[in-house]
Amino acid sequence: MRKIFKTINQARLTGSIKLFTAVVAVLALSVFAGCNQSPLPGKESKPAEHAQSQPQGGQVPAPQTAQPADSQTPGVPPAQLGKGSVDSAAQKTVPTDAKLNLQQGMNYLRTHDYDNAIKEFTVAIQKFPDYDVAYSNRAVAFMQQKKFNKALDDLNKAVGINPNNATVHYNFMALYSLEDKLDRALDSLDRALELGFNNYDALRTDPDLNRVRKHPEFRKICEKYKVFIR
Repeated sequence: MRKIFKTINQARLTGSIKLFTAVVAVLALSVFAGCNQSPLPGKESKPAEHAQSQPQGGQVPAPQTAQPADSQTPGVPPAQLGKGSVDSAAQKTVPTDAKLNLQQGMNYLRTHDYDNAIKEFTVAIQKFPDYDVAYSNRAVAFMQQKKFNKALDDLNKAVGINPNNATVHYNFMALYSLEDKLDRALDSLDRALELGFNNYDALRTDPDLNRVRKHPEFRKICEKYKVFIR
């Protein structure tokens, strides 16, 4: 009989322990779930910030000047607003500040501020006397001011520095067209295309080419190089 009671007591004790364990587990789960609940309204945590929008020290970077595009600017031979045409070896020797003056001159040229454009190109040439692009761009500014003799001087200097600069030959064509020297203009067109000039929109629309564009040989020269002007 004692044995039976002892077995019953052991069973009750085991059941109590299991019940207690189950209660503790339930309480633990409740606490864990409560820790993962969303915060109360009005106390939402802020999302993590993205990358730092300002440099350290609170300084706001100055806006960058837009780079000139190759697209045409009315009244300005668009080829001269493109990338520099100095050969790669010479380009590496151009001082950075001379390039900055050239860039600013291009910006003035795009806005038809020819006086300031000429000043910037002149400074670039002073800093780097073999800068064929600066001479060629300054010639464009002189052309727009109808200072054709000065434009010719600059183009001769540019072609002397880099005879394979296709853009310089294009500008010779523009100058000769403005002066109604059409045979010379056609020769310059031929040379520019031979050297790889490929701003075909300029050939179609540049107002400085109006006279030479009407010449029947203009189209023939273009077609020789697989360039078809409508």
